[in-house]
Amino acid sequence: MSGPWAQVTVEPLTDRFLGGFEQLWIQRREDSGLSREAAQRVVLDGRLARAVSRDGVVLFLARADGEAVGYAWVYDQPTSVLLDTPSVAIEEIFVLPSWRRRGVARTLLLSVGAHAQRCGAEHIMSSVPTHSRNANRTFARLGFAPQTTRRVAPTSLLMRRLRGGQASPLENLMLNRRRSLRARGRREDAALSS
Repeated sequence: MSGPWAQVTVEPLTDRFLGGFEQLWIQRREDSGLSREAAQRVVLDGRLARAVSRDGVVLFLARADGEAVGYAWVYDQPTSVLLDTPSVAIEEIFVLPSWRRRGVARTLLLSVGAHAQRCGAEHIMSSVPTHSRNANRTFARLGFAPQTTRRVAPTSLLMRRLRGGQASPLENLMLNRRRSLRARGRREDAALSS
């Protein structure tokens, strides 16, 4: 592993470095409690490469000492459907744990900011997990303010609840798994902030 003096470079993703990004993306999924095998299937069947190559998507890859150490996945998005104000949204930002606290995320965010300026975007948006206190504090320090609370529900669950039905045992198991993952994430955040 390199010392904190290692030079970090950030540039838009090219085919040359797609493999390095794919390995980071798999690591990100695994770190968040998802199956490594499922993430590898997304890579192998080409879904990840197609997602990265969509119009309006830019992926910035941070490299140090010849290895991929982080990425920022951004896309062009108006602030709202009603107001066509140009904005850039950060879908994901990830840095390998061994490279955190070395300025990699800052360098990635500088690249995102420069991209937003070139595009004429008036705002940069980011969805930050509510359970990640460190990430929320960091983004707040950088000037990000809450705009809305976005809630997501599986279509089948919403329809069942609206019709008055109860969750199946399998759905209850899935909900318990999600709660367990959230609790683990909160514990990890607490351990990191200690």
